[in-house]
Amino acid sequence: MSLTDKIRCIFGCLFPRFAIRVNFLRKTGRLPDLRHPRDLNEKIQWLKLHTDPGTWAALADKYRVREFVASRGLGDTLVPLLGKFDTVDEFAAAWEGLEAPFVIKANNSSKTVLTVRDKSSVNLQQICRTLSGWLSDRLFWGFYVEPHYKYIKPCIVVERFLEQTGLPAEDSGTLVDYKVWCFNGRLECIWACTNRRGRSVEVRTYSPEWVPVQGADKPTAHYRAMERELPAPECLQRMLDVASRLSEGFPEVRVDLYCTDGHVYFGEMTFSSNGGFMDFHTPEYLLKLGSLCELPEKVLNLQDDCK
Repeated sequence: MSLTDKIRCIFGCLFPRFAIRVNFLRKTGRLPDLRHPRDLNEKIQWLKLHTDPGTWAALADKYRVREFVASRGLGDTLVPLLGKFDTVDEFAAAWEGLEAPFVIKANNSSKTVLTVRDKSSVNLQQICRTLSGWLSDRLFWGFYVEPHYKYIKPCIVVERFLEQTGLPAEDSGTLVDYKVWCFNGRLECIWACTNRRGRSVEVRTYSPEWVPVQGADKPTAHYRAMERELPAPECLQRMLDVASRLSEGFPEVRVDLYCTDGHVYFGEMTFSSNGGFMDFHTPEYLLKLGSLCELPEKVLNLQDDCK
């Protein structure tokens, strides 16, 4: 992490409301209305400030959320777990017994993922240095002002690597990420992400019936428009059912899923997509999504499902 990013994290931790306004202006070109939020970005900011952070923390935790998924009768969607490690030393001690290919994740942040296809081609010491940095970074939640991440005890999660099947290589050279926008069990759209190359990814928004949603996407340097239409996943109906069941009781949540080998796999639940500073949807579509997010007088606390 650069010095600038560290300063930004510290600023967000110390002055969250002011940092939200600065970040919002920087990403959208305007200040948010936090008293009368309308679009989805503004409502996510409101929820970040008014939701018990422990509620989101239990489900944003990539390890603890597995209990919640199982509690809703969806344990079959969990990617096989190869190990959970609280320290780098524990991970290093288990290294010989881990069968590649697998994916290494930090449970408490985003973009902290390592893929190991062949153990003989990687440097264990380098991996351990990376994991040590992940576990020791406790201020990153201030970058996008996401206080619920502050309450997640960091650990390392190792899961089986999923290969994309069922799609021609020209449709997707990487595992397709189906991000389902949900509002208290109601499904509005599926934001499909594919062909990840370096720092960019192809995206398109589809309806639950798998019809492209016109006027939903706004290409950025990172999020490119798909070069060709993506065929509907063979697991579409099952994905919709899974997303609906997991999202019940939440004003808004993005449920990320995969479909491979004819099976739906759970990815994660995201309550503050891009920190609530999304610039990859058009302002008009963000307003539409915001209209579906009903802010409760008292946000439901579902932590009991996760104990």
